[in-house]
Formats: sequence, structure tokens, C-alpha cells
Amino acid sequence: MIICPNCKTENPDDAKFCKNCGYYFLEETENKNDKSKKDKKEKKNKVKHKTKTKNKTKTKVKKEKPQSKKYVQYNDKPRSSIFTKVLLLFFILLSLGLIAIVSILGYNYYMENNIEVPNVIGYSYEEATRVLDTANLSYEMKEEETTNKDEVGIVIEQSKKAGSKTHENAVITLTVGVLDNHVIVPNITSMSLEEATTILNENGVTYRIEYEETDEKENNTVINQSIKANKKIENTEVLTITVARNNNSNNENATDKNETQEENKEDSSTNEEIPNEN
Repeated sequence: MIICPNCKTENPDDAKFCKNCGYYFLEETENKNDKSKKDKKEKKNKVKHKTKTKNKTKTKVKKEKPQSKKYVQYNDKPRSSIFTKVLLLFFILLSLGLIAIVSILGYNYYMENNIEVPNVIGYSYEEATRVLDTANLSYEMKEEETTNKDEVGIVIEQSKKAGSKTHENAVITLTVGVLDNHVIVPNITSMSLEEATTILNENGVTYRIEYEETDEKENNTVINQSIKANKKIENTEVLTITVARNNNSNNENATDKNETQEENKEDSSTNEEIPNEN
């Protein structure tokens, strides 16, 4: 361990500078080495001089005054140059300026060299396509079902907002309203045939009637429907309704028919018996 002669601070053995005051330890070591060499040389000369001049009086050796020690203070941490800091700051500001200039130029180029999207909502599809053709823009149609008849064939939405910028021949998706052809099947089971057909006509459901011979259900009563109630179907799809037909009713109809025929025969025979007055 090295003790600083200047501030008496303990330092590691391999230290070159005092960690407190920055004293340079090697300077003192060099001075000591030089002094020891000088002392040895003087000692040698003195011995030599003694052998040659034993009778002569001893010459007095002048003692050199120790030179004042110059303490040089060093800093372990390297100081960055002010010029380097200024240069670094300059490059940072220059980079930010270039980025800002490029951004402004790019935005201006985008605004000046791109096409403004027109507003075609509320136009018919044919009118909207003519407007987009004039603006050098492409288009495609997307259908959307609607129950509002006023929206049929009309552009109700466009993929790019009106007033926004886009490139030439950009594709604009036009959403066009088409009439909803779907209907909801009502529940008509156990209704009379007359009631069932009235409800089906009101809901726009296409249907056909089938009869089934049975005595378990009342005559002309709907006993089954081919499509479940509350299901959404196209108005072109056919619903089959099964209606009950009783055997008793058939017999009654046949009896009524025979009675009618007999009455007609009697009327015709009566007409034949009337004499011709002419």
C-alpha cells in the first residue's frame, strides 16, 4: 500500500496517482532513484579520492538542497472535448432538420399529386361510376340487403371517405342497396285453411296445399307445415301446408251432389210435360 506524501491518503500498490489529490507517485520514485545513484557515485569517488590522497584533508561534500517537489494533479476521468460536444449537437440538429424537410416535401407531394375522392353516397350506381371514371378512379360493387325501397340501387357507403387523397386508379368499393328477398315463415299450424292462407299472403310466403284424409283433426285445419316457424327463407321458396280432410265431409258432399242431380232431372222432366201452346 502506498501512502501519499502530499495528503497522507492510502492508495493501492499499483496506483500511479493519488486517488484524493492526484499526486504522481512515479516522480518521487524517480527522484529517489536518481538520488541513490548520485550518492553511490559520490561514495565511489570519495573512496577513490581517499586512496590517492590519504594525507590530504578531506574535502567537504556540499549537500545539495532538495528540490522542491512539484505536485501535478491528474484526473482519472477523461474530459470530453467541448468541440466534440458541439459537433455532436450540430449533427443531431442537422438530422432533425433533414427529417422535417423530407416530411414536409413528402406531404406536399402527396397532397399535390394524388386524387381527391369524390362523394358518391346517395347516387345511383350508374351515376357513381361515371363520377369515379371522371376522377380516374376504379370501383367495385358490394351488395347489401335493405328493407328500405328508397335505398335499392343507391350507393349507401363508399370504402374511402370523400375528400381524402388516393393514387390514380385506386379501387373504391361502393356498397349498393338491394331489396331483401327474405321472408319469415309464420306459425300456421292448427289454423283453419282460410286463416293460414291469409297470413301467408300478408307475409309474402309462397305456398302450396296438400290434403290428408283424417278424422282426428277438424276439416280444413292445417295439421303440418314443411318449414319451421320463424325461419328466414327467400320469397321464392315454396312452403307446403298439409290440411286435414274428413271422410264424413266427403260423404256429405257426395250426398248433396246426388240430390242436386235428382233435382235437375225432375226439373227437366217437368219442362218436357209442358205443352207447346203454339
